[in-house]
Amino acid sequence: MTNGLSVDRFLATVPSFALFGQILDPELYAALPDDWVVGIADVVSSTQAIEAGHYKKVNMAGAAVIAAVSNALGNAPYPFVFGGDGASFALPSDSAAAARQALACTAAFVAEVYGLELRVAEVPVAAIRAAGFDIRVARFAASPDLTTQCSQAAALPGPRRG
Repeated sequence: MTNGLSVDRFLATVPSFALFGQILDPELYAALPDDWVVGIADVVSSTQAIEAGHYKKVNMAGAAVIAAVSNALGNAPYPFVFGGDGASFALPSDSAAAARQALACTAAFVAEVYGLELRVAEVPVAAIRAAGFDIRVARFAASPDLTTQCSQAAALPGPRRG
């Protein structure tokens, strides 16, 4: 890792907000470190699977990604988003191999158990930025005792680099 920022140390620098309406405030988002990776999983043809009555299988496939990565990391905190038919997450590069293995195993599990194809990938944050996009995260404090690890903004168009 180039900056050595652990998840805990990074999350400590990310602003949190308590009013859900603040979710659109760009000032509350912090850029992911360049040496991190973004993991992505998506059920292929999920709309057709849902229309065929397999919405529970589609949702379970997406949730399985978060469960598998969490297990691979020993339940350490990390920013993630569950999207119903998939999930995305961000990790320091030193955790990428464990997450990549979890993604591969989850894709195989989803194919075998649910008969669905789960497309998975890891993309370096530096590559996202090199393509002219940015990815930022924020933390939502639903109550004094419960803060979601991070809400992840969609990859937002940013200034072209290079």
